[in-house]
Amino acid sequence: MQNRPRYYHLIPAGTLLAVLFSAQMVAAEELAVIQVHDQAISQPDYVSISPLDQNYVPVDTAEMLRAVPGANVNKNGTLTGIAQYRGMFGARVNTQLDGLNVAPAGPNWMDPPLSHVAPSQVKEMRVYRGVAPVSAGAESIGGVISLKSAYLPYGTGDDITPHANVAAGYDSNQQASTFAAQLGAGTANDRLQIQGNSDRGQGMTAGNGLDVVPTQYRRHLFGVDYGHDFNAGEFTLGYGHEKVENSGSPALPMDIISVKGNSYRAGYRSHDDAATRWLFDLHYGNTDHAMDNYSLRQNPLMLGMPGTPPMQRYALTHVRDMGYKLHATLPLGEEQQLTIGTDGWLARHNADVFNPLSTAFSLQNYNHTTRERFSLFTEWEAMLTSSLKIQTGARYSRVNMNSDAVSATGFGMLTGAINTLATSFNNTARAKQDNLFDLSLLLTQAINEDTHIVVGLARKQRAPAYQERYLWSPLESTAGLADKRTYVGDVNLSPETAYDMDIGVDWKSDLGYFTPHMFYKRVNHYIQGVSLNSGAAYNFRAAQGNALRGGGFCTANPADPFCTPLQFSNVSATLYGFDTGFGWNLSDAISLDGTLSYVRGKRNDVADNLYRIAPLNGMMGASYYGQDDWSLTAQSVIYGKQNDVSITNAEQKTSGYSLFNLHGRYVLTNGIDISGGVNNIFDRFYQSHLGGYNRVTTNVAGQSSAVATGSRLPGEGRSFFVQARAVF
Repeated sequence: MQNRPRYYHLIPAGTLLAVLFSAQMVAAEELAVIQVHDQAISQPDYVSISPLDQNYVPVDTAEMLRAVPGANVNKNGTLTGIAQYRGMFGARVNTQLDGLNVAPAGPNWMDPPLSHVAPSQVKEMRVYRGVAPVSAGAESIGGVISLKSAYLPYGTGDDITPHANVAAGYDSNQQASTFAAQLGAGTANDRLQIQGNSDRGQGMTAGNGLDVVPTQYRRHLFGVDYGHDFNAGEFTLGYGHEKVENSGSPALPMDIISVKGNSYRAGYRSHDDAATRWLFDLHYGNTDHAMDNYSLRQNPLMLGMPGTPPMQRYALTHVRDMGYKLHATLPLGEEQQLTIGTDGWLARHNADVFNPLSTAFSLQNYNHTTRERFSLFTEWEAMLTSSLKIQTGARYSRVNMNSDAVSATGFGMLTGAINTLATSFNNTARAKQDNLFDLSLLLTQAINEDTHIVVGLARKQRAPAYQERYLWSPLESTAGLADKRTYVGDVNLSPETAYDMDIGVDWKSDLGYFTPHMFYKRVNHYIQGVSLNSGAAYNFRAAQGNALRGGGFCTANPADPFCTPLQFSNVSATLYGFDTGFGWNLSDAISLDGTLSYVRGKRNDVADNLYRIAPLNGMMGASYYGQDDWSLTAQSVIYGKQNDVSITNAEQKTSGYSLFNLHGRYVLTNGIDISGGVNNIFDRFYQSHLGGYNRVTTNVAGQSSAVATGSRLPGEGRSFFVQARAVF
């Protein structure tokens, strides 16, 4: 048998063994390889993805999710990947960076959580499969995804040992370049590193050479990290700076002009052999975000007001957030342990919109809007028998929310209507408190050494997001929904309550693996936009629509989606489906592997489907391993058509598509390798159902988009790439 690398391992019951070393991941804009590694028996419930080991590293960290069964990513622009898991996305998925939540600065999630970290900075991405335990985090109604930062190692003695990790890459499609470096040194007890990452792209070309504008991007990240190893555990300190400039998001009303932020973190973790294991994390972030609709694209005109200047809009947003976590795990004997803990997340948001051509115009989108969450939990884990494991827990969370009064000026003939909305909001009791209770139960039964049966049951809750509660005038600042609809919030929304069930079989042997899971989720008080056909918000939007479209458009078409705002409301919904990973070793040199995922989301209160649900999708890769220094992978990715769309959101159906990719990797020496290949070999034009709708006719230079406004954004066309990495 050849001594070729084996990157598939048994992941204990409750997790998914998704793909082998050669497995590729396809995104609407990029394709990537992932590897999945096994975990300790004490952590049997998540998939671990290590981006630093991959053949192809995407620019958007969220793209790695596409290879995990049940997971996917919503795209509104190159750097805007929003995590989706089993049909839920955005604030419903608890996404963590180094164990804590991080608040996007943009109310439209132009900088979603995973965009703040480049893949080069990530040690691993953990995706909890099925029911996440309560210890994984609060408000985990749609699952938990956790990123761990990559740190250079300690030295081995008192002498200082230098370390480095350097990577560079180029993609032909966007003329995109990436350079990343981690440089540091350490002794046996101390380590210090600096790191930087620079990404830029000129703009995406879809299949058949069709340009999509504006899709350029530019991002720079810098950080410093220090660690000290005590006898009992490790203490860490870190600082990070982020700068994103002139990055297009054609599915949203504006583009990114800048995102500038600083983050600070501290943590402590006991060693695994400690009698009581302590975990502490603290995060503080401060980020400013600027966006507009005229620097990268040509902005719209007021068709109903001849002679008026272009409708230029410039927005400044700001977020300041702090998160903390303190957990303690106590052994209760050889076969059981108890974990207790507390964590919290406090965030304050501001967002103001201006017209640079008129100093009289201003709108307070969100004014000192606060959301504070405090949480306590306990979790018990034990072997009930030699083959049956139980993990069960309970969590209580308190969410306090509030907003200051708002105002708007310079709306001309719409001044009366906008003032009515502002006055109504300001006279509302805006301070709200929600009490959340989560329960989880996970059972793992070993049938034999190779096969485990997994059962997960849970009750999970989520309080409304600040956009859902405090969006007071019809706007599209909706955490990246990108459905072309305007929304208003409801201060009196109730928390969502989900009842989950997950049943699966995880089988693995030397020949291959197969990990099918089925799931069912019923959500009471599901928060969904519902059409407004009367009232102050409708009257304002209809008058605004007449001005934007001209000719009394909304007066003549009162039910048109453009004229009818949606209000976030509590409804009832159900999601169900299945997902699996599978693989087979045909010989010592050839292997097959892949994934298959399906989810259906429906409303229970009316005959309608949920918005932006991934269609049936899967991938299959065939890999050949030469000697120890090279490998070659051919892969196909297939997405089915999606006809089960949301009528309420005026969602468009999409056709299915298939893509083919070829990747290879060559190890030059120990620690240095180079990879290359081609994605979307046949340069196919395709539109992902999870891509947003195009809003841009031409860019600021006058170049027309190849995609009609109102149609879904396409994925990336053929792209040749080369990437190199070196570890010293």
